[in-house]
Amino acid sequence: MKILLVKPAFARLLGSSIYITMPLGLCYVAGMLKQKGHEVLIYHDDVSNPKRIPSSKVILENISIVEPDEDILAPLENVIDNFKPDAIGVSFCTADRQSAVAVAIIARERGIHTVAGGVHPSLLPMDALLHFDAAVVGEGEHLIAEQAFHPNFKGIMTIPPIEDLDAVIPDKDCIIGRERYLRFMYGLVQTQRGCPYNCGFCAAPKIFGRKVRTRNPVAVREEIERHGAKSGRIIDDSFGVNRNHGLAVCNELSKIDFTWSCDVALQDIDSERIAAWVASGCEKINIGIESAVERWQELSGKNIKPGRPKEIARECLDSGLGVVYYFMIGYPGETYDEMSLTLDYAESLKNIGANPCISIVTPYPQTKIWDMVNGSEREWNWADFVHQSTRMGFADCTEKEWNAAVSRANILN
Repeated sequence: MKILLVKPAFARLLGSSIYITMPLGLCYVAGMLKQKGHEVLIYHDDVSNPKRIPSSKVILENISIVEPDEDILAPLENVIDNFKPDAIGVSFCTADRQSAVAVAIIARERGIHTVAGGVHPSLLPMDALLHFDAAVVGEGEHLIAEQAFHPNFKGIMTIPPIEDLDAVIPDKDCIIGRERYLRFMYGLVQTQRGCPYNCGFCAAPKIFGRKVRTRNPVAVREEIERHGAKSGRIIDDSFGVNRNHGLAVCNELSKIDFTWSCDVALQDIDSERIAAWVASGCEKINIGIESAVERWQELSGKNIKPGRPKEIARECLDSGLGVVYYFMIGYPGETYDEMSLTLDYAESLKNIGANPCISIVTPYPQTKIWDMVNGSEREWNWADFVHQSTRMGFADCTEKEWNAAVSRANILN
């Protein structure tokens, strides 16, 4: 079979290249399908479409993903008409759902079997089936997921967790226009899946489970070397949550010329790990605090001792390791005073050299925050589900107070 995998327009519709990232999940699916003998191409609109996307700083603003027009869709239609795939698989999150639907419509007009996968279909598969023939729930490179691409398969395919995460090698070479990526994107790599934590804003455990499954550290290094990457990012939900595995990965990365960054949980940081990260080329770690207020920390799955973030920041910075702290404002019922406390704390960390990254609380499907607000009378527009969008946020404050909090967050970001 000929199979076209599509990551629909996202950064292009937000108007900023800062949102472009390589669709590693689709690369895994492509690797599996090629193993099974299929001819595969990946069309990632943000790079495969040759029209340049402007570069601009990410700021919190009144943004929403616009619907793709004929000019945006035309290059994809040309690829479809030239490649003539038997099936098209589309991976999408919540915000680019309407962009994915536009791809499904193009495919169906040509009688092509359509498969939905990725975050949104995994969380709301019945919603995906409104426009697609099949929906894959879970990890799409599982060998049984191939069956969903056969035209006779209709409905939902639920994938069990993959135990051997090295069974499939992600194929990045089949991306149309891959030469347009920034070089560090070839160094995007995953070392484990599954997260034991219970963050109220995150649905990753619903997709990958709470059991942490790890890759062979040697395979991680070999994957980076295979693509010739000199810099990149470890995209684990929380790198090093398995302490010994994280240190073993660092040992392998120290053998190559490779600089990298990652997300880590505050409780998974200690002096030995900081030293190992720096020695293996880590330049920056990103840590979620989310709020300075205890009740919002609790909702976010955090248990942070006062003063600990500053201790960690100072130790990391003294070791030559950059630190980014994630925060959010706009929790359901959050007051202006509470947001101010969080922004004060973010500013205090910035004053000692850490970099705050402040987002808007967004109720992604199947999260605790989704459950808190989904019964409200608010009308949902999937295109608004971007955590830099002020269309999100559920604070209990006046419009003037909300605008003031957002303005201050943009200054700190």
